Order: sequence, then C-alpha cells, then structure tokens
Amino acid sequence: MILEDGKPIDRPLAWRIGDYCWGIFPALASLFAITALWQFGHDHLGTMLIPAPLTVLARAGDILMTAARGDVLLTLARGGIGIALALACGISAGFIAGLSRTLALLLRPINTVLLGTPPIIWVVLAIFWFNMGSTSVVFTVWITVLPLVFAAAQMSIVSIPAPLAEMLETYRVPWPRRLRALYLPHILRQLLPALIVAVGSGLKITVMAELLGSNNGMGSAIASARAMLDTVDVMAYVILIVAIIMAIEYGALEPLRRLFITERRS
Repeated sequence: MILEDGKPIDRPLAWRIGDYCWGIFPALASLFAITALWQFGHDHLGTMLIPAPLTVLARAGDILMTAARGDVLLTLARGGIGIALALACGISAGFIAGLSRTLALLLRPINTVLLGTPPIIWVVLAIFWFNMGSTSVVFTVWITVLPLVFAAAQMSIVSIPAPLAEMLETYRVPWPRRLRALYLPHILRQLLPALIVAVGSGLKITVMAELLGSNNGMGSAIASARAMLDTVDVMAYVILIVAIIMAIEYGALEPLRRLFITERRS
C-alpha cells in the first residue's frame, strides 16, 4: 500500500483503470512468446502435428463468422447455466454451513467426496442418468463446480474476524455500516478468486462433457475434428475457448476483484 503523510492514498478510479490496462503489455509479451514457440514447433514438426498459428487463427475467425458459431454459443449457454446454478447453490449452502458448525461437520465429508471425484466420472454417470444432451452437460458442470464454490463461501463466513465483529456489536454500529466495513469486503475477498476459478473450470468442463456426452457444441465439434485428424479445427476451438475464458476473467472478473479487494481507505 502506498502511503502519503502516514495515510493510505486513495487513487481515483480513472488512475486505477489505467494502471490495470497497463498490465496488458506484459500479458501481450507472454502471448507473443507463446506464439513464437508455437511457430517454432510448427516449423520443426510440420502441419500435421502443430499447424501454423496464422492458419489456426484464420480458422477460428471462420468459425465465428459461419454457422459453426452456433456451437460456440451453445457451449457458452450450457456452461453459463451450470456455473450459475453452482454459484447459487454453493454460495447459499456455504453461508449456512459457515453459520452452523453442526451442518458444516455434516456437509464436510460430502464436499470432500464431490471434490475428490474426477469430472470424467460425472460425465459418464450423467450420460447414464440423463442420456446425451444439454442436461447431462449442465449437470456435470454444476456438480463439479459446486464443491469449489461451497468451500469458498463457507470459509468466507468462518474466517470473519470475531474480535472485529464483537467490537462493531459492542459499539452498536448499524448493520448497513457493518456490512460495508467488514462483512462484504471480507466475503468478497474469499469469493471473487473462487469465482474466477469456477468460471474457468466450468467452461473447460463444459467442453469435456460435450466431447463425451453431446452431439453438438464445441466439445462435439472437437470430437469430430479428432476423428478426421483435423488438427487445425482442434486447435481453432482450443484457441476460442481459451480466448473466451481470458476475456471473461481479465475483462470482467479480475477488474471486480481489484475493485473490491484492493484495500482503500477514505
């Protein structure tokens, strides 16, 4: 934290936005380095194993401009529904478990089982229970992301500093001010990083579930490209899903995390 005359500096919003945008340049340098290694691999291993970056990027653009973009939108819809359900159920149950020690002890082994079960097992079970299609994909995303969100929500309540909470109660601080000064910042500090992980993991699991348990979507398109040994299509869909995850994380979730977690004092 930067201090001036012994007091924390409260930077204006425009300055913080500019500071965040400046971080784009190191990220671009990393992407250019990865692209250079990719091109090096293409030059030495050939198109069959590693297609050229420009060819893959052109194919990714074609997918977005043709009817194939329907698979991209379907994948995003399935992933979004599954992640939203996991967030709603996980945060609600985590808050309740954080307030009740008995319930926390009851739910802990269940959450451990859910965390320890590989996502591929849920894909297979979902196909048995719901057949191939959107329901099995959404269920797989929900059941896989749920324990991550639940654990973060429970920890956000359990780890609230008891002395600070007691002090606010002793001085009869109004509840709206307690929420603004202690509870919301502390809870968001735990939940926002978990939300970033949940979104990234949820979209990747969506593609995996579609590859095995659906006849449409990006995962199904990757399976078809694999059967045809079309490495260009496979890499193009990989680029698209990575770009979507990065856009959501760095365009929405990371700015929110910095906005709420950065310690500022007025």
